Amino acid sequence: MKVHVQFFSLLRDLVGTADVILEVPEPTTVADLLEIVYAKTPQVRNWDKSILVASGLDFVARGYAIKPGDEISIMPPVQGG
Repeated sequence: MKVHVQFFSLLRDLVGTADVILEVPEPTTVADLLEIVYAKTPQVRNWDKSILVASGLDFVARGYAIKPGDEISIMPPVQGG
């Protein structure tokens, strides 16, 4: 299945693009998707413990089963000022 993945802030800089379409097997969880991202861009793994993931507008856990058509956002922790 094809999944639209968006990267934000520092992670966008590390990956080198704001978004990609990835072909992933069914079923795929957020944890599986992150492993695919880490394989393509190993330096993103350094942020693994603090990465936040959303599907659409909702934050999701690593066990979330990605559905066809989901837009997945991967971002560093929210920072305030």
